Amino acid sequence: MVDGLQWRIIEEAYSSRYSIHPGSTKMYRDLREVYCWNSMKKGIAEFVVKCPNCQQVKVEHQRPGGLAQNKELPEWKWEMINMDFITGLLRSRRQHDSIWVIVDIMTKSTHFLPVKTTHSAEDYAKLYLQEVVRLHGVPVYIISDIGAQFTA
Repeated sequence: MVDGLQWRIIEEAYSSRYSIHPGSTKMYRDLREVYCWNSMKKGIAEFVVKCPNCQQVKVEHQRPGGLAQNKELPEWKWEMINMDFITGLLRSRRQHDSIWVIVDIMTKSTHFLPVKTTHSAEDYAKLYLQEVVRLHGVPVYIISDIGAQFTA
């Protein structure tokens, strides 16, 4: 068991703004250069186990990422597209304040369409037909984060 002075040394070293919660092994290596007492390594390990930040960040306590998912690759250009928005931009002379990004997954060819955040779903549909379907046809798959622009 660690006495009051030893606990204080560990606490001071651990909460230093330069230590960034190093974990028990690194902390033991650093402290043994300056201090030495019986059961020092065990005392440091007991201290680190009680740190809530370290227990949250520790790999064993995090949810596993899961297996990697293989995406089906399209057979034809513009069969599968991805779309998203870049928002929060300054208004252009034509009052556009966002960019609608539409990417062909196979070729990585991209359309950058200037849009307004005030556009309705119908406005987006018309623009999509004019600028994408007219050139490439109707895709089989559309991947989107289902933003508010499409759920209006």
